[in-house]
Amino acid sequence: MPLTEPQQKICKNDTRFRVAVTGRRFGKTHCAMRELARHASKPDQEVYYVAPSYRMAKTIGWDQLKGKLKMLKWVDQSNEAELTLRLKNNSKIYLKGAENKDALRGVGLDFLVIDEFQDVDPAVWTEVLRHTLSDRKGKAIFISTPEGFNWLYDLYLLGKSDELWESHQAPSWDNGFA
Repeated sequence: MPLTEPQQKICKNDTRFRVAVTGRRFGKTHCAMRELARHASKPDQEVYYVAPSYRMAKTIGWDQLKGKLKMLKWVDQSNEAELTLRLKNNSKIYLKGAENKDALRGVGLDFLVIDEFQDVDPAVWTEVLRHTLSDRKGKAIFISTPEGFNWLYDLYLLGKSDELWESHQAPSWDNGFA
């Protein structure tokens, strides 16, 4: 999955928690799918892609991710109803919606993407998903379009002051196609 130079800055950064606030059509989801695949390329990984709703997860990421990984012949099994992929190396990729935070509990994750996180209840992160990364020392990337001074802004500021966090910002026209 080739990346533009601004997308590479986001994806090549290995900070535990990354925040990417970019304009529409920048390629945030493309970055997210690439990062899911990169982390799942290691054996026995558990990775989640979480969108504000299950429907959004399916619409935004499922076909792109499944198609690319099937083309690479990485997929051992896919489940359309559950939006899950089991790879030949025993890693699993799950696409989830954030509308039922309790359904996200109980797993240990190696990597997590929260897409359009400004539209996700902050409690999904603070009360549920943050804990899923603890025992496995998992990493996360938060991607979103700018939307005022909400928890998106709060997480973005963490990337400017906390060594576990890194923040990135880019306009739409940095997508390489404008």
